[in-house]
Amino acid sequence: MMKSASEMWDQRYANETFAYGTEPNAFFKEELLKLKAGQILLPAEGEGRNAVFAAKQLWQVVAFDQSKQGRQKALELAHENQVEIEYVTAGFEDFITEKEHFDCIALIYAHVPENKRKEYHASITQYLKPGGVLILEGFSKEQLGKASGGPGKVEMLFSKENVLNDFSELETIKLQELDVDLSEGAFHQGKASVIRYIGKKKA
Repeated sequence: MMKSASEMWDQRYANETFAYGTEPNAFFKEELLKLKAGQILLPAEGEGRNAVFAAKQLWQVVAFDQSKQGRQKALELAHENQVEIEYVTAGFEDFITEKEHFDCIALIYAHVPENKRKEYHASITQYLKPGGVLILEGFSKEQLGKASGGPGKVEMLFSKENVLNDFSELETIKLQELDVDLSEGAFHQGKASVIRYIGKKKA
């Protein structure tokens, strides 16, 4: 019997070590430090490395993930760093909050099935305030076959075209496809092909 996605992630996060480390994603860190602290939403946040970093920069953090194990480790990491985060166990289809509430939303390696991606991205974008910023980093379609991480299905990987299409109502500030050296825990190690995107919601 096939495992559900939440079971798969629970299993990955069950170890004491953090699957993707405890340091924030480098691109997320770089871009977040350019912004004035406010309200931030972190979907598919896993074990909380980016949420905790944002909280340490005085952002008010809301995060969600379908993994209960991920949530537990994120809250432990927040406690260790003496910060507070709000963390909900939910998938994209379950998470509902106030529209136009967040100053920033960050999708960091938030890969979802192709038939749901556009719908999920649209649902998330409605929670961004006018003038708010969306930060995205994920594996590009060129990542397929590389050992440095990713879902291993080309349809779950990003292209510039599908990012632009999904976030067409945002003003594109940055869109790059590039090769990087990843060093994020045991599961993101080595040369990787990624998409990086910054979009701003039009006022």
